[in-house]
Amino acid sequence: MTSVFAKAVADRRRSLIGWMIGISLLTLWVAAVFPIVRDADAFTRFLEDFPPQMMALLGIDPDTFLTGAGYLQSQIYSLFGPLTMIAFVVGGAAAATAGEESDGTIDMLLAAPVTRRAVLLEKAGATALLSLAIGGAFTAALLVSNPLFDLRLSVQGIAAANLSLWLLGLAYGMIALAIGAFTGRPGATRAVTFGLAFLAWLITGFAPIFSWLDAPSAISPFTWYLAENPLLLTWNAGQLWLGLTILIFLWLAVRVFERRNLSTEQTVVPKIAARRARRPRRPNPRATWLLTRVHLKSIWDRRKSIWGWIGGFAFVLLATFAAWPSVSQDVTAFENVINALPKEVFAIFGMTNPSALTTSAGFVSSRIYQSIGPIMIIVFGVGAVSTLVAKEETSGVLDMILSNPVRRRAVIVEKAMAVAALVAVIALALTLITIAADALWETGLTLPHIVAANVGLGLLGLCFAGLALALWSLQEASAPAMRTTVVIATVTYFLNGLGSLVGALEPFRALSPFYWYLGDTPPLAKGFQPAYLLLLAVALSGAWVAARQFETRDLAV
Repeated sequence: MTSVFAKAVADRRRSLIGWMIGISLLTLWVAAVFPIVRDADAFTRFLEDFPPQMMALLGIDPDTFLTGAGYLQSQIYSLFGPLTMIAFVVGGAAAATAGEESDGTIDMLLAAPVTRRAVLLEKAGATALLSLAIGGAFTAALLVSNPLFDLRLSVQGIAAANLSLWLLGLAYGMIALAIGAFTGRPGATRAVTFGLAFLAWLITGFAPIFSWLDAPSAISPFTWYLAENPLLLTWNAGQLWLGLTILIFLWLAVRVFERRNLSTEQTVVPKIAARRARRPRRPNPRATWLLTRVHLKSIWDRRKSIWGWIGGFAFVLLATFAAWPSVSQDVTAFENVINALPKEVFAIFGMTNPSALTTSAGFVSSRIYQSIGPIMIIVFGVGAVSTLVAKEETSGVLDMILSNPVRRRAVIVEKAMAVAALVAVIALALTLITIAADALWETGLTLPHIVAANVGLGLLGLCFAGLALALWSLQEASAPAMRTTVVIATVTYFLNGLGSLVGALEPFRALSPFYWYLGDTPPLAKGFQPAYLLLLAVALSGAWVAARQFETRDLAV
């Protein structure tokens, strides 16, 4: 706590441990599946028939996929690893200066005898060290898995692959640091950076399919990262380009932060600021309307970040739809692949009926509605509760809200309404995208099933958001409530999957919200289920408990 660097590291030490544990467990699980994949003849036949362009989009190299390096490159280092690293690093970089400026603590920090350059460089150093620990978790998990599952990886290859992953995450972290130094808005910083990362991933992924993407693909950080497989070739030129990108944006962030007047951009772009100053100030009716109530103000505060979330959902959904035509060309080969894998592999990702994957409804549901989508909607819902309620209590904003003529219970109810509205926007966007994708790729889904799947997904997110809200109101500190909710979500997720296979756990599946939502049928293959009402009941009960408890809660605690 004696320096900016040490304080920045200390602030994220607990969340870092959670990230590292999750990464290590998932990496070990993916590595454990490799011997099954390697020894299954069905995979060899499937790779021979699958279109090479689609394999390139999914990060699969058919020549090396059945080796440890090729398998891990496609399963970890093409999507899961970059997604995890970028999410962690950008979150920390956005909070480095923009987060403190938004919370009002940057003034106190800069009032200390420390230069702006030193503050930003120490914040950047802390971000680099913390992200290096994330890379270390990947490295340690692979070093343990290598002899256990006969991956046949070299120590140099493991180190090089995770160095590339760390450099990729740090590159986007420095981009976020520069954007945050310019805007002072953490939400906008995250949204823009994630948008740039998403665009770069798309360009690199679709470049093998569309030749006109060759030129922009050459300057994509994902191209530098994915151009060669470091697990096989160790060091490559892409690492140098990523390192150069880090230095350029770090220099830019320092320059901008040194010159900018806090809360404005007038020092950085004086001409634009001057033109703005000469414009007559007119009230914005939309903004005025959205700032009149607690729930509208809460929605307004998240208006930009929600577009990044919708983009992430849309990316996973469209990528899954785009893969279906290639899979459907030889359903028999795909069915052989499914039969070659043990059911435990599918159950751990929420798919308790693997045979449904050979249908369009089952295949599309497998990603966005059964594995990745539920995790994302829960993270969004719990994160919204943390941002709109728990963090406002910690920062003192909640005290200012309560100084207005508004009842305590009404504040919590309106905050819960805001979270519900934001989740509903995501569910509506997913519904419209699914309808459009179904028509484009002719998957034969029905409108009632599409609507029901997205309503169920939204209710799942609200279920855990309501649980987080209730736990927050019952505990003296806000952070443990969010962590407890994540733990409950993790346990019930595995309870649903493993409960379908382990007889001793089968009776307890009925206690899992994932069972209420998923059951044993893909969401896109069924309509509205009575169990969805249980999800709604938990969400409403959580809001009711929080509203009752908040009336007597001491905000000073």
